[in-house]
Amino acid sequence: MATISPEAMLEERIAKSRKALEEERKKSPDEIKKANLARARKVERHLRPPTLPVGIRFWRENEEIPANAGVKSEYKYTWCQFLSLVRNNGADDRETFLVEIEDITCHIAPAILGLEEMPKELAEGKLLGEIHFITNELCASAVATIPKIPFKVKAITIGPLMDLEVVPDVVFVAISPGRTNKVMDGAMWLKGGRFVVQYGNGCGACGNGTAEPMVTDQVATIAFMCHGARRWGGFEDTELGCGVSMEKFDAWIEGMEATWLTGHSFPIAHQLASPNRETHHKQTGAKYEEEYPYCLEH
Repeated sequence: MATISPEAMLEERIAKSRKALEEERKKSPDEIKKANLARARKVERHLRPPTLPVGIRFWRENEEIPANAGVKSEYKYTWCQFLSLVRNNGADDRETFLVEIEDITCHIAPAILGLEEMPKELAEGKLLGEIHFITNELCASAVATIPKIPFKVKAITIGPLMDLEVVPDVVFVAISPGRTNKVMDGAMWLKGGRFVVQYGNGCGACGNGTAEPMVTDQVATIAFMCHGARRWGGFEDTELGCGVSMEKFDAWIEGMEATWLTGHSFPIAHQLASPNRETHHKQTGAKYEEEYPYCLEH
């Protein structure tokens, strides 16, 4: 019997997810919301994040935007502010926003998120040059590396993942340094190799946290927040970002479930001088949801 390669195994999971997502998009808003609630509960179980997981959907120019895609914000914000408005809202009545280019005050994020072409001044380093870099040329070299949504976007839905009535493209979670272990466990289970974190300066939340999951070959991304995300977006000194595309979400969760079963859950237990012994162990063949059922009703 031929053995399947690790690369083929991951591609098989992604292909399965793509097919399932195509079918899910045909379902009713209530059914989609129920599926998103289940996704949120799984993220919360494994990462125990201090703020809500966020769902993000990019609407292409040729797509019809449904009525339940979100409401227009009364005020204009930066993209990182939209992320924090959503993730920090624990009220019973939470808003899902439909964001268009005129709703974003940041001069960088619209191009990163596919809402417009890259402005010449930004691409040539004149906008941030001699501020974050000693020359415009060095700035331009950094801007060229920033991940960008690879298609034209006319609007973006952003809301609490558990409330979303549309199928998201990306799930974003604010995490602490300790939680990166679990993020990487999930991302590397079916991928192997090394996990790479990139930073282009000035685009942590929009570039690496939101756009990069759509273009990377990694299962998940970890994003260092930029100055703007911390200054205006309200991200704490201890917070990083994590982004996962929906087509890789199931593979990521599978990796976090599998490594939980081998003794790697979060919070990470401290050994110190405790008589407790190492809990690491190999796979036993147990199914995660049979051992630790998710609560998906609320």
